[in-house]
Amino acid sequence: MPKKRSRIVFLLIIVIIVIILLSAVIIYANLGTQSNQLVAGVKAGDVFTYEMLGLWESDDPNATISDTILQLNMTEWYRVTITNVSNPDISLHTLWRFKNGTEIEADGEMDIETGFSSGGFWALYAANLDAGELTHPKGLDKVVVNDTITRNYPSGARETNRLMLTAQFYNVNDPSRFYTDSRTIQFDKETGMLVELFNQNVYNSPEMTEVIWWKLTDSNVWTVT
Repeated sequence: MPKKRSRIVFLLIIVIIVIILLSAVIIYANLGTQSNQLVAGVKAGDVFTYEMLGLWESDDPNATISDTILQLNMTEWYRVTITNVSNPDISLHTLWRFKNGTEIEADGEMDIETGFSSGGFWALYAANLDAGELTHPKGLDKVVVNDTITRNYPSGARETNRLMLTAQFYNVNDPSRFYTDSRTIQFDKETGMLVELFNQNVYNSPEMTEVIWWKLTDSNVWTVT
């Protein structure tokens, strides 16, 4: 009889330990989920205006300048207006104005958790990300913030997060043809909004270099220039 009672007590202890361990796992998982919940730093009515520039260089007679570069150099400004925020989804309206007076308008959405975007503008991130944190914890890119620097504006200094990315892309029909894509993306830490983009693409066949540059020039959130 004592042996049977001891066995029952032992089994009860095992059950209690298992319950405690399962509870700890559940609590840890919930904490991890909460820590990955991102918050938008922009609000409806926020406006951001950019200047855009495209550079192209090549000595290869087979190389031709792309329509993208030509279009960038015909740009007067590009404006992004936040129309609605419902975490993690942000709705926005873009207005692309060219030097000849023509305009292109579009509506889009951005999910700051996955990085999925529609409507053309994608460079919007969550607020208050720190170095080493994933920009899109529920996305596939697994890109982390490299560091945080300070940018000075007439309205004062602002913390700015920076991403530095490099990747190679191959032609699916001819793997010997590829290009190297290098990007430095700077976005305001408080709002998550792009303040500067430098994107250089170096092609091997034909040999040429393309540079895409965006810079924030105006906003109603802070004084930029």
